[in-house]
Amino acid sequence: MRRYLTIIQNKMGKFYIPILLLIFSIAIFFILYSNLKPRVLDIELYQVSDETIRAQSTVEDLEKTIENRQVAADNVAPVYSYNADLNSIQTEKIHLLFATVKETNKLAEEQYQEAVKDEKSKADLNEKEENKTPTVVAKRLTPKEKFSLFNAKLINNDEETKEFVNSLPEWSVLELLGAAEGIANQIEKATTKTLSDVMSTSIRVDELSKKKQEAIASLDYWEFTADQQRVASLILDNSLIENNVYNDQVTQKQRESAKASVQPALILQGQVIVQEGYVVDSNVIKQVKLLGLLDNKSSYHLFYSLFLLLLAQALVLFYLGKTKKDSLLKKGQELTLYVLAMTSTLLVLKGLSLMQESGLANISLLFPAALAPIVLTTFSSRRYGIVSNGFLVAFSLFLFRENTGSNSTFILSLFYLFSGMMGTMITKKRIVDQFLNTFMWVSFFNALFIGSLIFYLNLSFFSSDALLISLFALGSGLISYFLAVLFSPYLELLFTDNAVLTLMKLENPANPLLKELVTKTPGTYHHSLMVANLSANAVGAIGGDALFARVACYYHDVGKLRHSLFFVENLSSGMENPHNLLTPYESRDIIFGHVSEGVKILKEAKMPQSIIDICAQHHGTTLMKFFYIKAKELDETVQESDFRYPGPKPQTKEAAVINIADSAEAAVRSMTKPTKETIERFIHQLINSRMTDGQFDECTISIKELKIVEKSICEGLNGTFHSRIEYPSLDDKNLSKSNV
Repeated sequence: MRRYLTIIQNKMGKFYIPILLLIFSIAIFFILYSNLKPRVLDIELYQVSDETIRAQSTVEDLEKTIENRQVAADNVAPVYSYNADLNSIQTEKIHLLFATVKETNKLAEEQYQEAVKDEKSKADLNEKEENKTPTVVAKRLTPKEKFSLFNAKLINNDEETKEFVNSLPEWSVLELLGAAEGIANQIEKATTKTLSDVMSTSIRVDELSKKKQEAIASLDYWEFTADQQRVASLILDNSLIENNVYNDQVTQKQRESAKASVQPALILQGQVIVQEGYVVDSNVIKQVKLLGLLDNKSSYHLFYSLFLLLLAQALVLFYLGKTKKDSLLKKGQELTLYVLAMTSTLLVLKGLSLMQESGLANISLLFPAALAPIVLTTFSSRRYGIVSNGFLVAFSLFLFRENTGSNSTFILSLFYLFSGMMGTMITKKRIVDQFLNTFMWVSFFNALFIGSLIFYLNLSFFSSDALLISLFALGSGLISYFLAVLFSPYLELLFTDNAVLTLMKLENPANPLLKELVTKTPGTYHHSLMVANLSANAVGAIGGDALFARVACYYHDVGKLRHSLFFVENLSSGMENPHNLLTPYESRDIIFGHVSEGVKILKEAKMPQSIIDICAQHHGTTLMKFFYIKAKELDETVQESDFRYPGPKPQTKEAAVINIADSAEAAVRSMTKPTKETIERFIHQLINSRMTDGQFDECTISIKELKIVEKSICEGLNGTFHSRIEYPSLDDKNLSKSNV
């Protein structure tokens, strides 16, 4: 499968990623389409609804909003403003009235006295001329004349005072003009005191009539004649006004504020408009009209929203690939994995949304939100896991917009976001090997988070609903993990060389190459089995891929099929070593050839690249000391580099371990009487010499791990005693023999 995917990518080249993104976006659109297309209902007024109708979006009932705001404005009480200054203003008007009366009477008296004086002067003159007694005929001003004089004096007052005085009938003014000064003072005192007492408290317009009656009634305590009391009553009636005045500006402002405080009348997404089996009334008709469910006018805002979201996802993925320094093939593989993970999880989410729509409450909490992030983090990168988590939550908003209310959708999306984020926290190694770690991230922490949401929703923690939600949340994490474990072997087939299923197939003895090794090179096959056991145990001890190390060892010496008898483990007992008949250079070329020939054979067999790499790296660039020493004995000018393997050096921990185990098994098997101490000393010297030679400089294996590997290989070789030619000694020459 991986080979076919590679072929497709190679043929499409740089167009693979854009085309894949386009197909992926179209697929998501069709998955979500049924949740986006507008619904047209067939319901009639006063008929029984044959389905439960929910609001598929949140809309405002504008008419209801206006009505609610008007009710709020009408409920605002009118605002009145108390004006304490009106007391003194109205009292001053009465004082001015009586001051004008007094001034008029004073002027009238002065005019009368002036007339009397003039008449007396004329009389005295006549008396002298005619010797007659003088007579005075001067007259006082009539009431009408006084009233005219009063009006003339009134002109000097302000307009409000003139308006107040003019509101009094003429007879009342004439009564004041004709009253004795003491009586006028009494009336002034009574009216001003009564007015001041009454207006010292708040008087609204609806209370004015009552206050006037009370004020006029209080005049009964004064000793006035009927006419005097009538005048005082008129003065009070015209001077007593409201002092708590309606403030239209403030009232309107408060009413506008009340209107603004009224929330819009919303029909919320997920809200039940009418239950199945209930009668459709006028309010239901009105609401479904507002939702656009009774006409054929399509609302495309959700399509626009999804289009922009899909565009954002495509651009994010494209830019993410651009920023990575991987090959185009690697980028295509990672994007393919993203597409497969997201498509499959969205289909699961779609199914859960349909189940919840049918009445299974909270079933959506079982969604394995952490599955895609776990898979992408493991097989690709944590960044792809984070991106998938974010967009998966965004797509869930479209899927559940009709099934739940806005608040429930928010809670559900928040849970998905947290669960998926926990899925990106796992380490980049085989999922099956990190159950406890994954359980803590995606199940235990999920349960804690959902517990927080239960308290947020104000549910009783031990209620059936709360327990069910908690179990679903815990189950979501476990399902995510077990599905990841279930699918990971098949995903490995697509995206990794050392997939478990591939390795299990390759370790089968029925494999053609292994069968050929058994029949043509039984010694090499047995050697490969021993190296496989040693390597697998050592790799497992340092946390590496033990299965891969085992299978790679089965094929690391497959190149010996070309010249099987030139390798001592394949010689029959008593057969002369053919290298005795060759020069060191000829032997070198044959031994070197088993690496290059092995790589060629494995490529022809279409073996995984990781196994081909082990074959190429299992000797690194080590020195073939045995034949180098023999060549040195013949020619002192020989170069050491001529007898070094072409490499490359081990690039992984597994390659480094196999490098050690291969040489160790071959050398120890050649010992006549190996002991535990001899084996341990030899393995220690072997590892030190490889380190000194820089064979492990290009891989990440540490000194601590090499000590673990040394211990594991020593334990594995303690029972290995097979006949092989004995090397002259366990010095450097003996070490060279381990490279044959």
